[in-house]
Amino acid sequence: MSEEKKVTFMLPDQQKEVSIADTSSEKYLEFLPDELTELVNRFDGFELDTIELHVTGALDSGGATKLFVDFSGEAGMKFTLKKKKE
Repeated sequence: MSEEKKVTFMLPDQQKEVSIADTSSEKYLEFLPDELTELVNRFDGFELDTIELHVTGALDSGGATKLFVDFSGEAGMKFTLKKKKE
């Protein structure tokens, strides 16, 4: 049985100069999918509809895949919520 890979989103730390050519972990903040779930759950009566990711790079290191998302140009993340059906 294969082990499930961990996927994390790497967002640039706005306090530091970041370039996608430099994938040093200390210049990026890890954003885990579980954290997205926690964020969405704070919006009572809504659920996650779509996620749009504009990934500028990826790094696969053993059991983890890091997707680098930048804040410039076309890059970024967009979360769309929809009202829960009752």
